[in-house]
Amino acid sequence: MLEQGRLGTRQLATLTILMVIGDMMLIYPSVITSYAKQNAWICALIGIPLGMGLMAMFLKLGNMNPGKNLVQIARKYLGFWPGTLFSCLYLFFFLIGTSTHAREVGDFMTSQIFQYTPIRIIILMFVITIGWGVYNGLETMGRTSELLLPIVIVFILVLSFCLLPKIDISNLKPVTDTSPIPIAQGILVSIIYPVGETIPILMILPYTVRQAHRTRDLIIAAGLGNLMLAMLVTISLLVLGAFLTQHSIYASFILSQKISIGGFFERIEAIMASSWLISTYFKAMIYFYAFIIGIAELFNLKQYRILLLPACMLVFGMANVVAPNLTFIVITIVPYWVDWDTTLQILLPGLLLLMMLFTKRKKSISN
Repeated sequence: MLEQGRLGTRQLATLTILMVIGDMMLIYPSVITSYAKQNAWICALIGIPLGMGLMAMFLKLGNMNPGKNLVQIARKYLGFWPGTLFSCLYLFFFLIGTSTHAREVGDFMTSQIFQYTPIRIIILMFVITIGWGVYNGLETMGRTSELLLPIVIVFILVLSFCLLPKIDISNLKPVTDTSPIPIAQGILVSIIYPVGETIPILMILPYTVRQAHRTRDLIIAAGLGNLMLAMLVTISLLVLGAFLTQHSIYASFILSQKISIGGFFERIEAIMASSWLISTYFKAMIYFYAFIIGIAELFNLKQYRILLLPACMLVFGMANVVAPNLTFIVITIVPYWVDWDTTLQILLPGLLLLMMLFTKRKKSISN
């Protein structure tokens, strides 16, 4: 086995929540509101059960092939060369995902906090930290997530509670003026971005202890993470309104700046930035781990750590060239990223699952 460590169900559930929240903690309200406007909160709530269904599909793929990751599953059912091509598509997605998360961290830190620090320094520090996390193994990543997840959850709850005096219900009106197509797009975003991007879980399921209720716990974890994001969308619409939420890339960061209670509890945006960095760090680390494990499996290597240094250099280079600036990401990349995610997280896994079920039924009939 490429990985000697083992994750418990609780550790995998905490990693799942952090992957769902991930970088979406800051940008999710803006992205979903750009489609559904003031009805984005409805789309976010509808996306919770639908996202749990998507997670159930991922787990069905993994549970039908115990001990096999996505690369092995693809080669088993598609054949060696088609399965290899199929796997390379996902490995490229994992690489681009890691690079994009590193770039997001660099853009956010240099535009909001360290405005005079070169972005390459921020990206380099972030890539080194995710490389160090992957070097220490999956079990260490899982235990660390158990320690840091409460910080993220507590801050989201504190943010939502402290902004209650500033909410304005009229920001959600009118409710019925949005046409069905934007609503459908908003619902798709509420499924694809939070839960669909947890597909790297198929690369770590083989290294998880098969405990009772694992599937149930992971589906609930996906729902809880999506619920946290729905809370952020709702509170952002209630406080900022649809227009400001849509046109504020870091809507949650702006919300944290508006907190002022008693003249002493205010300016907590540094805590917001820390919570976002934690969740984005774990999401990027899982993507990076999935990429390295996939490469090692693809070339039948006995261990994956020899790939860490070249992979870190590749991610650092990709993060610097994936987009020239933040505006390019928002205007050019984000609209097409939805289509890419839909293909890789709904269509292709769904077709692979149908092929598996058909093959299994065919074998049972022939027997």
